[in-house]
Amino acid sequence: MLVETGRVAKSAQGKALVEIVKGTACAECHVGSACDLGKSVRTVEANDPFGVRVDQLVQVSVPNDSVLRASFVVYIIPLLALIAGTLFGEYLGGKFGVQNIFEIIGGFTCLGLSFLFVRFYNNIFKEQIRNQPVITKIIG
Repeated sequence: MLVETGRVAKSAQGKALVEIVKGTACAECHVGSACDLGKSVRTVEANDPFGVRVDQLVQVSVPNDSVLRASFVVYIIPLLALIAGTLFGEYLGGKFGVQNIFEIIGGFTCLGLSFLFVRFYNNIFKEQIRNQPVITKIIG
């Protein structure tokens, strides 16, 4: 589980807006400050099974399998699409005798299509309950 601690900024109808100061999980992440462009506080909407109040300290968790699945889709799918597009472009370019330009066009076309897929997948992914952050504990 990816676990962070934060302060409730807003709470309504089973959801809470939690302000999380970048901490332990962010320090270990290889992406560094790519999230929120270097801001020290980020806001996360989390499911609230406890009925928390504003200014309470809470623990927010996200399952590891959700983090891994999202990472795979965001990083690996575009990489595979770029490689597949380049190889397909090389094949087509060999048929027409203009290999390099077809490799470039094929690679970037498939990369662009993969970004559309990632965007589509994100819309489905974030709606699934099992992938959403959940308040797991009230600290204070």
